[in-house]
Amino acid sequence: MGTFLCCNSIHKKEPFVAKEKNDNILEDSSTSVHETGLLNDILKTDPLEVIVVQCANGYEYAQHGYDFNPIIEKELNNFENITIKPFPLKTLMGVSYQGVFDKKYCPPIIEKVSADYLILTRFDKELYISNSNKQKWGYELRVVNTKTLEQITAMEAHNLKNYTEIEKHIKHNIGTLKIAVENLK
Repeated sequence: MGTFLCCNSIHKKEPFVAKEKNDNILEDSSTSVHETGLLNDILKTDPLEVIVVQCANGYEYAQHGYDFNPIIEKELNNFENITIKPFPLKTLMGVSYQGVFDKKYCPPIIEKVSADYLILTRFDKELYISNSNKQKWGYELRVVNTKTLEQITAMEAHNLKNYTEIEKHIKHNIGTLKIAVENLK
């Protein structure tokens, strides 16, 4: 039991910050950490948990190999302060999560999952299977705060020439999505 308490107490220690006294002796200045607000900065680095909900109108696109959600998940996961949680298919059995692209449909999802934010996605046009030359490509992403149900459109692109341009746009602008997630508090 002593080992257990000792191990757990390590995580509860205040950060050690050395400061120099007038007589050149170093002392622990844990109390000054609270005063300067440094501890608050440390606590703000807790990872934000995000779930990317399946694309609202992506079923037909996915049948033809078009799915940009994995790119969003991969790119966002590169940021230290964001944790992408895998989509909880088993947990959401019986919950309507397909076709969701607005916060008003999110409460049943939020009741079943634990995450700080949901990212809702959709393609902006119908898929033209018969004449792919006429196909214009685009997408939209919304971020929903699961605690406040506040929602913003975070990224979008329209009238792109092909699907590959969607992937490039997401990769190039992933910082915009990160900032939107961080600012939607």
